[in-house]
Amino acid sequence: MSPSHEIFVSKEGGSSCRKRSRAIKEDGERGTIEKSKDRRMRDRMNQKYNELQSMLPKTSLFKASREKIVSETIEHIKALKEELQRLEEQKNSSTSMVAKGKLSTCSSNNSSINVTVSGDIVFFGIQSLARQRLVTDVFIIFHEQGTEVLSANVAVNNGLLMLTVTALVNGNKDTIIEKIKRDILIL
Repeated sequence: MSPSHEIFVSKEGGSSCRKRSRAIKEDGERGTIEKSKDRRMRDRMNQKYNELQSMLPKTSLFKASREKIVSETIEHIKALKEELQRLEEQKNSSTSMVAKGKLSTCSSNNSSINVTVSGDIVFFGIQSLARQRLVTDVFIIFHEQGTEVLSANVAVNNGLLMLTVTALVNGNKDTIIEKIKRDILIL
């Protein structure tokens, strides 16, 4: 055997060039597999950053850095939380306004009116003996007072008319409501 051949073949270790090249090849495959896993993970992360960036309202983040995407996302979430809190407070205050709404009742021989006021919205509960054109006359009164009828419900049972009207009243509410009640009771 020549001395150069001894470099590749070792009698003591029992290894050969083929075994070494196989070991190098296996290590290379492991490295390739690990690189492939890392690449897939980076690709998934890039997709998630792109998705996150697309959910932001600001479109000026074209080709933004990951740090910029995360910081803009944090700011957006903070703004959404503030908006949610504001809406919850508004909901709670409007609910309490309805619960605290002014309530008045008046009646005559043939009819009665219950009125509940909540802001510019007024709920009228009208009960009267049924007669022809009564509902039309009631709506004419609302029209003459410059109110906008938002909804109405009519029911007649055993000759008794029950009319509920939800109206938007602008201007001097108390005066307009009193005129509407007075005019309906006169009918």
